[in-house]
Amino acid sequence: MSYINANLVKVCNCERQYILTQGPLENSTSHFWLMVWEQNTKAIIMLNKVIEKRKLKCHQYWPKKKRNSDTFIWNDVNLSVEFISKINHGFYVHSVLKLSDLDSGESREIYHFHYTDWPDFGVPKTPTTFLRFLRNIRHSGGLDPSHGPAVIHCSAGIGRSGTFCLIDYCLLKMNTPEGLNYVHIRTLLVEMRKCRLGLVQASEQLRFVYQSVLEALDSNWEANNEDDLPSLDGAFLNNVSESDCESSGSELSSEAPPLPPPRMESLRPQDEDNYEDEESLVSESDSDENESTPPPLPPPRELDLTKPNEYVETKNTKEERNKNKVEGEAEKIKIMADKLLMMKRKQKEQENWEQIKRSWLYPLRNIGIGVLALSGGVIMIAYLMNFKK
Repeated sequence: MSYINANLVKVCNCERQYILTQGPLENSTSHFWLMVWEQNTKAIIMLNKVIEKRKLKCHQYWPKKKRNSDTFIWNDVNLSVEFISKINHGFYVHSVLKLSDLDSGESREIYHFHYTDWPDFGVPKTPTTFLRFLRNIRHSGGLDPSHGPAVIHCSAGIGRSGTFCLIDYCLLKMNTPEGLNYVHIRTLLVEMRKCRLGLVQASEQLRFVYQSVLEALDSNWEANNEDDLPSLDGAFLNNVSESDCESSGSELSSEAPPLPPPRMESLRPQDEDNYEDEESLVSESDSDENESTPPPLPPPRELDLTKPNEYVETKNTKEERNKNKVEGEAEKIKIMADKLLMMKRKQKEQENWEQIKRSWLYPLRNIGIGVLALSGGVIMIAYLMNFKK
């Protein structure tokens, strides 16, 4: 096999290149790693899960644990991939892999960024999580021009992969002199589609690009300090697969961000005359926060049967409605039966008329044929007699 479904995507006036490819298949995994080695790639960005909607989207092409049996060896390309470490960030997993050439003995560190919360033909829940993901990839150096182009893939390598590259491209473009005034997102997308067709498949994904760019303009999304970033509000904790949260011993560390503080449920009462001072308000609100039991449900509503506007559905009304429904269905069946009988009667009349026409026309046709034959014979005899004279 000498072919792999991948394209090199270059962006103008920005020192950035991407390799967009489909998720590696079982028969193309070795050449996928050969491409990573030949292109001197530092970062692999995976935007899909191995199994989505009960369908296999790509092959498990990288080892996920520190075991001797989990070191992948590709004899056809003389390469091996070994697990080094993994950090689970909740909505994505950052793994460090060791890619080695079995012939020369040379080895390289490969960063594997796996975004686990991006549905197929969809978008992440919030631009905030995506911008943190992109920020951490940039800070790792995986996108630096000193290395080869980063390899980005989802299941097909055009929808989610194209969305990732377009957002990164727009944010890069805004830092250039020509991008300080404006950035035309659709023009940039058309430019990228010249390198790989079909990038950004859904309108929802294009809308997410605009939302991410706007949030990046309103926030210091590239800040090193986590306090300067907007809150995630726990959105990254949903849909995290159990296999992505595995760890083995001290070699794997989990640095998931802490949960957000409890929500303030207590409200300031409208009538403050019932409280002696401000301290009583504070103490009571604190006591409400510490209580984990939810407030009681409101009492059930009692209907007043004496009021004409109150409607109570009784057994009799149900029976009447059911009776009306049955009568209505019976009426519909009767109407359909009448229509069917009328159609059959018309069809029978048409068949009878056809028989009548056949009974009259066939004898007349035979008589006409005979008359024509007789007249033709008379004309022929008269012609011959004149010819002899």
